[in-house]
Amino acid sequence: MEEIINRVSESKSLVVFDLEDYFPPAGISEFDLAPMLDNGVMREKKCRDFFAKFDASIFRDQLVTFFCSKEAILPQWIWPMASNSVAKEALYVTSGSKNEALQAYYAQRLSRIHWSDFSGKKVLLKGCGQYPVPDSAYLQASMHLSLTAQKLMYGEACSNILIKSNK
Repeated sequence: MEEIINRVSESKSLVVFDLEDYFPPAGISEFDLAPMLDNGVMREKKCRDFFAKFDASIFRDQLVTFFCSKEAILPQWIWPMASNSVAKEALYVTSGSKNEALQAYYAQRLSRIHWSDFSGKKVLLKGCGQYPVPDSAYLQASMHLSLTAQKLMYGEACSNILIKSNK
């Protein structure tokens, strides 16, 4: 019996664009600033002391998002101080929820892609993955790809839907 060959997935004319290829390799970590509050107030000395002793290596190659789980008015200086504390280890630093962090991270990563490389090509925007790629990343990628690709599809090589086609 002959071996079954998936000719669609082996097609040289089809370029697969997988947003999961850009997912932070070491994952996402949340950093709650609330434990640094002193009776609801962020104090510079306490923060400096905390970050001076802090081991940022736990965030190596991760997307790190800072937030505060307690109701407090945070001074603007806390953000650069917090960022500085993990900058040498983290892949990317931002503030907000995990979802907001992923949106910011993907926006930054996708802004660096040379979309003209997809000009005139048949592109499959891969779906059905294992990582929580934000919807905004699919919107941004499809916007750029629809402006450059000859044909844009979404899904898997064996099962996809046509998004755009230039004949």
